[in-house]
Amino acid sequence: MNALAIDCAVSKITVAVKKENNLIKLTLDVGIKQSEKLLPAVDYVMKEAGLKPADLDYTACTSGPGTFTGLRLGMSTLKALNLSHNIPLYGIPSLEAYSWPYKRALETVLPLIEAKEDEYFCNFFVRGQKLREDEDLTVEEILKQIDAEAGVLACGPGAKNFTERVNTDYPMYSVHSFLPENDSCESLFEIAEKMIAEKKEPLSDYDGPLYVRKSEAEIVREKKLSEEKQS
Repeated sequence: MNALAIDCAVSKITVAVKKENNLIKLTLDVGIKQSEKLLPAVDYVMKEAGLKPADLDYTACTSGPGTFTGLRLGMSTLKALNLSHNIPLYGIPSLEAYSWPYKRALETVLPLIEAKEDEYFCNFFVRGQKLREDEDLTVEEILKQIDAEAGVLACGPGAKNFTERVNTDYPMYSVHSFLPENDSCESLFEIAEKMIAEKKEPLSDYDGPLYVRKSEAEIVREKKLSEEKQS
């Protein structure tokens, strides 16, 4: 199958095209210039693969949690292709995508995305099965849910910093990760094709990213409204 995927859960966005068994991938670590660079990146990988939008069987992206800007940008880019060429778009929960390569691990798998300083979007997976709803927790809150005697495999963009912090400040916990940590594009292709085989529905026009916590703008607005009510 021919497909286009965007890992947009963090500020480092990765765009990948799969043409049958060949893969072309480009990673953009450009901060606030994401909006300027994403479309040219999509055009580049598509041209390198020798594909036009009409040649795509489906598209896929991380659907959250993650950065507000990245998720909106990645999903809106693929929705434009969906609307113009009727290409189905599959939204894959970010933490599921990052945990996917370790779905057969014997240990509990802990995918992590840095939310802000000392806080992570996270979940726990055992043999590919999610154990709870995605959460936004501090390091200490995550460790309270881990048995210190049980091994935990951390993965995802936040795994390196989390593992280093735990091994330094909480050495009684057995937390490790494999580095370097890859993007989730290959997982997006695999999960989307599994969804297609199971005849699961792609995203609808009105579906948007999955947010675990409110944006800074929403927090500021609510604080302002609260202060106005009290005055």
